[in-house]
Amino acid sequence: MQKKLDKGFLHLSEQRGAGGMALVPYEETTELGLQKFHKPLATFSFANHTIQIRQDWRHLGVAAVVWDAAIVLSTYLEMGAVELRGRSAVELGAGTGLVGIVAALLGAHVTITDRKVALEFLKSNVQANLPPHIQSKTVVKELTWGQNLGSFSPGEFDLILGADIIYLEETFTDLLQTLEHLCSNHSVILLACRIRYERDNNFLAMLERQFTVRRVHYDPEKDVHIYEAQKRNQKEDL
Repeated sequence: MQKKLDKGFLHLSEQRGAGGMALVPYEETTELGLQKFHKPLATFSFANHTIQIRQDWRHLGVAAVVWDAAIVLSTYLEMGAVELRGRSAVELGAGTGLVGIVAALLGAHVTITDRKVALEFLKSNVQANLPPHIQSKTVVKELTWGQNLGSFSPGEFDLILGADIIYLEETFTDLLQTLEHLCSNHSVILLACRIRYERDNNFLAMLERQFTVRRVHYDPEKDVHIYEAQKRNQKEDL
């Protein structure tokens, strides 16, 4: 079963495309572990709110379902591991928007991003789960990694969030360029991921050339790691 599941993940990742999006339907599967993705709604409890995330596996594929990395990162944020209230945050490759929604409920001013073709779906989840006074502090915005960075100010965000966005080697350079652009010297990056393939470790090695990286959390049940990264101080490199 694990071998089949890994193959399925490989099949998914090969179709996911640049910019943190996966806009392909996936073949019907009998794998029990994937049945949850076919449910139209996934329900969670975070920040004293019941969150109902609409899923659309059949039409939008793997971008439109909640992956374990998003749940683990949302839980980590709720634990108070980083200060969110009043801080600016951006979620990359948001898909369903769960992480950005949780960050907003916890007090951050959040920009939730993905490719243009997914924005209406993403907006529907944000509008359904955030009270009006929090929606006013939340922006859903197009971002294709490495392409439309001019619409974001350099070093604009205190916190950069990504859940299960490390998957396709051909996007690594664009993702690193995007992180470099969005980060100031004081920004914190939090990336939640499952290490499935050697290429995932390759990305972390690339990240360490520009950022200091450390693992800050591991969920053994879901096999998800959370890595924290910050820009290297120029003095450290001398």
